[in-house]
Amino acid sequence: MDEGTKIPKMMEWLFGEAAEAAMQGAGERLRRWSQAFDEWLEERKRKYMASTNKPAIPTWRRLLRERRKMPWEMRREDIEQHAAWMKEEGYAAPTIANGIGIMANFYRWCTERKIDPECEAGFNPAAEAARPKVRRYAGATLLSRGEMRALLDILKRDGSELGKRDYALILARSRLGVSLQSIQRLKWGQIEQDETGAWVRWRAEAERGRLPGEVWEAIRAYLATSGRLEGMQEGKYIFAPLANPYQGETGSRAEDWHERRCLSTSEILHSLKLYGRLAGIAEEKLTMMALHRTAIRMRMDEADSLEEMQAFLDSQEEPKATKYRLGRLPALPQGEERADEECEFVGIVPVRKAKPFKAGEVIHGLYARSQPPEVVKEMLKENIRGIDEEIMGMRILGRGLLERQSTARNGQEAARLGDAYTRYAQRLAEMIGTEEKIEDKKTDEWAEEFLALLNRIAIEHGGETMTMEQLQAEASGSRGGLGAGDRRLVEEIAATRHVLRNTFYLAMEAEEPGEYMQLTEVYNTGCNRLVRMLRRMGKDQDKVRAYLKDAIDQAIDEVTKELGLRDRG
Repeated sequence: MDEGTKIPKMMEWLFGEAAEAAMQGAGERLRRWSQAFDEWLEERKRKYMASTNKPAIPTWRRLLRERRKMPWEMRREDIEQHAAWMKEEGYAAPTIANGIGIMANFYRWCTERKIDPECEAGFNPAAEAARPKVRRYAGATLLSRGEMRALLDILKRDGSELGKRDYALILARSRLGVSLQSIQRLKWGQIEQDETGAWVRWRAEAERGRLPGEVWEAIRAYLATSGRLEGMQEGKYIFAPLANPYQGETGSRAEDWHERRCLSTSEILHSLKLYGRLAGIAEEKLTMMALHRTAIRMRMDEADSLEEMQAFLDSQEEPKATKYRLGRLPALPQGEERADEECEFVGIVPVRKAKPFKAGEVIHGLYARSQPPEVVKEMLKENIRGIDEEIMGMRILGRGLLERQSTARNGQEAARLGDAYTRYAQRLAEMIGTEEKIEDKKTDEWAEEFLALLNRIAIEHGGETMTMEQLQAEASGSRGGLGAGDRRLVEEIAATRHVLRNTFYLAMEAEEPGEYMQLTEVYNTGCNRLVRMLRRMGKDQDKVRAYLKDAIDQAIDEVTKELGLRDRG
């Protein structure tokens, strides 16, 4: 097999480590089915959210490994026996029923495209297979009215740009019945205004619906605070992420936001949990589905007609189906109201500001022949101490490795992502372990303050002042200013920080898991190299401190000797 030839997932699941050999000797029929499965997955990725598409891979992997049959050899009995096996293994009824639906969907897709002419017309062994009965909304979780008020209240108290964005988004989720995808992908141009208020059109062909006034007001407040309102153009996402996720002191300018990208589901869920925990809401209730169901139940309790509920949901199903579905939604929980004074975290809002740094121009290319002098000078001006920024960057990229592993295209990719994560975790532990060793701010401040005192005395007596660089040169035994080796180290630390920032930006923009892993590896390795350079600088600082202390001791000895105090013993 040629290097770089991709082994289809179906081959991997059927033959394991022998998949490559099997691929070389596989018949045309197996090749067609294997290729069709990968194409089906790619199409689902384009059509559906990641959370919807995620169960497809484990569903088919389980089926093929447990049944040990080719897809065209499966019969209804095989699907039902597999379902019985899953039940014995402890899988929940909804998981089993959903799995059978996923199997049927693939078979239907293959039939429509005539993947296998040897199969009978309409071949779909999963279509008629018995599915376990699943009571709709069984175990569904909803928030109480009091919990919903507490959540929105603590969100509203956060006046930061991120806080206003998250308040507008979660308020929209609690006041609208459309899917989460419709809200997170809401673009400027879908909202229309007239003398009666604001309207939204969720689909190009759909009738426009009323956008609640409080939601529209929150959206406008967020866009105005973030500097985006005046320049908003059709096609830009309303709920956008920051271009640099840990540049916490920014967000007030339009260029600070990634307007051509919408917030991911994981980013929204992170915000919900961040504020929900502060509001004292139970962890199991902090899900986007719980918010959605709560919004629907609250609207139903207002006694709207079925037609109004369908408009609220932006539903295209038959009214009878909507009525049946909504009739099984549980009531809002009672007896869970909490007075504000009973909540431990009332009045507290999360700090959404990370350690600020200046974003330099992103250089597309990690290994420039020489660092631009002006960029290095800008980095030197920032006078960054410590490795807070790098630790935060490593954590963000590490979480990305876990997220990509959950949607890996095959076992080999999942293994590589897992290996990359363990390497990241080990390097992060090393970074944290050495953090205290390279941050001795008190002694550095002491040296700077003592140098300032010496310079004031020199000025008063007409002497020459000394810079910290000259002091370092004195301590290192070099009288001609800062030594070339030390100067190169200072500049290279600044240049390394610049390269790390560029690498982080590129990794965040990478779509392919392989490219993301490579950039994350470069970033993690670079962070550890930065630590080693900083530790070397720490040794130079130790020389300065020792030099100053020796100078003080020498001065005391000279004064003591001059006054004759030593002879008095």
